[in-house]
Amino acid sequence: MRLEKRLTKEKKYGSHCYQLRIFLILVFLPGIFSACTSAGSAANTPTSVPTPTVEPPNPETALEKALQRFDEVQSFTVTGSGSTQPSDSDRYTSFSTEYIDQTKQTRLKEYGTTLDFDIKHTKLCMSSACYSADATGLLKPVSSTYIAYYPEIESLDSNLSKISDPNYTYVGENTIDEVRVFEYEIPITEEMIAMYKEEPDPNITYRILIEPYPVLTLYVNAEDGYLVRMVETYRATYDFADDDYYSDCVLEKDFSGWNTTTFTIPEYVDAQNSDWQDYSGVYSSLVTFQFPKVYRLDESYSYPILRTPSGSKMIFKMYANIASLSSLDGAERDQETGVAVCYGVTQLWLVPAYSGTPVIENTEWFNVNDVDFCKTVISSDDGQVANYLFNEPIEFAWAHGRILPVTYLVSITPAEGEDAGTLFWDVIQTIHFGASE
Repeated sequence: MRLEKRLTKEKKYGSHCYQLRIFLILVFLPGIFSACTSAGSAANTPTSVPTPTVEPPNPETALEKALQRFDEVQSFTVTGSGSTQPSDSDRYTSFSTEYIDQTKQTRLKEYGTTLDFDIKHTKLCMSSACYSADATGLLKPVSSTYIAYYPEIESLDSNLSKISDPNYTYVGENTIDEVRVFEYEIPITEEMIAMYKEEPDPNITYRILIEPYPVLTLYVNAEDGYLVRMVETYRATYDFADDDYYSDCVLEKDFSGWNTTTFTIPEYVDAQNSDWQDYSGVYSSLVTFQFPKVYRLDESYSYPILRTPSGSKMIFKMYANIASLSSLDGAERDQETGVAVCYGVTQLWLVPAYSGTPVIENTEWFNVNDVDFCKTVISSDDGQVANYLFNEPIEFAWAHGRILPVTYLVSITPAEGEDAGTLFWDVIQTIHFGASE
């Protein structure tokens, strides 16, 4: 009986304890869930970051910051135009559009001038090499390298990055194409010309700056701080002209497409290309030849000029009517007589054109493709040059109504370290008169 009561009592109190546990769990459980939920919310809620305030450009520093951006931006477009008024002739103009990707180290420039018979030129520069369109229209390798873009000062043959203290003046606010801009002016002084103008290349006509000295005017967007326009004016004379000759020049460049410029790289002839092409220029009705595709063809002077990627040059032009170079009787000339004739022609026709004390290093006479060649190598103060003189066949001249044959001169100037005597020999061997074989 006692045992039964005891068990009944334990059941009774045990039931109360179980109920108490349930009650306590129900009381404290919402707090636990609340604490977990609060902790999770704190961890998952992002902390708001205040948007930095972009300050508008300040006229006192806007130009410096605009120029610094050329080292920071990925891409942009430069559109140029120029006007030159020589004192003794008509005005001519120039134009250009250049696409630049600084990140990919790629520049594509299309340019031309009305002085050059409205011929347009194209130049492509990449980190590996540069290519320029020749007279065939193909982009060929040139001996230059990619250079990161920075605003150029044409009158100084330099750019703004090389000037340690531009000493600019803030002119005030202006408007370009309804865009508010800050205007700045940089006068190029005589001291700056003496300090920054590059030394002249003796092989290039030298531009001499005269008063009024150059002035640069730059315009910076007053809203976003990018360079909008640069205008350069200068007056120059040249080392070949008299004291009364001068040219007034105005150059304008507009900058746009900041970080949004895209362009397609045109087809180009890689420096490793081994293909050849037929000549089809101004002389092609009289004489034909072939040359490697990597050689550049220039006919700006109305006669062919070939250049190798290394810079060696071959000039091919009509020279004179040197009848003694032809076998008028149709008989083959013996080697001894041929060499003697070649040496005499060289002394009479070629040597006087060289400066200093030219020396004939060697003379040869040979026949290729039924054409007699007089070859001579001349050394002078300007270096070594190989010359090939030859006449068109007399029958070819008569067939074209000429009593005397046309004489041609091929003159070869080597790049440093190359041999004039062997350069372009592969091209010389392809020369033909009439239809090419």
